[in-house]
Amino acid sequence: MTRFHHPLLAVAAGLLLSPLLAGHATAAEGHSGPAFVDLVDYPTYYAQGAAFHDLRRRLRAGFDDVCMDTICEGEFTDYQALKMRCAVETASGMVTECRWAFAASELEVDPTNGRVGGQQPRWLCALPIPAGTTVPAFFAALAGPRAIFQQLPGASQSVFESVSECLGGTGDRSRAAE
Repeated sequence: MTRFHHPLLAVAAGLLLSPLLAGHATAAEGHSGPAFVDLVDYPTYYAQGAAFHDLRRRLRAGFDDVCMDTICEGEFTDYQALKMRCAVETASGMVTECRWAFAASELEVDPTNGRVGGQQPRWLCALPIPAGTTVPAFFAALAGPRAIFQQLPGASQSVFESVSECLGGTGDRSRAAE
């Protein structure tokens, strides 16, 4: 049996070993991973990567096609669709939430001092994901070139309608949604 001659060494050894022992106990109890993962990583790392990036490309193209005539009229110009992420419950394979980030800008030159200033609002829009939406159902419902106008089964709005409502509102401007 090892004896520590200095009490501080005993405390330090205990602090260093405790995380290792706790990790071993968790693995022994059968804890296999996180409760939720990014959609691209369900059921395994990057398993949905190609399908998700294709969907995001089609949604962004749909947004760009309709932006100037519909959603993007108003006080801001240069709306940009940014990153979109979806959460999947690993145990059930249900898509639980999707958020799509947007930003806009409106810049102008101050005629009295020549400085450029403006506003750069941002939004984090929730997409309409009904309870019980599986990963395959999510992709199937949003298939095709006009994905932004599709509605998930059981949803009350299309992606277009939910994004329009989000960008038209003032509640999410200039802050990230909780």
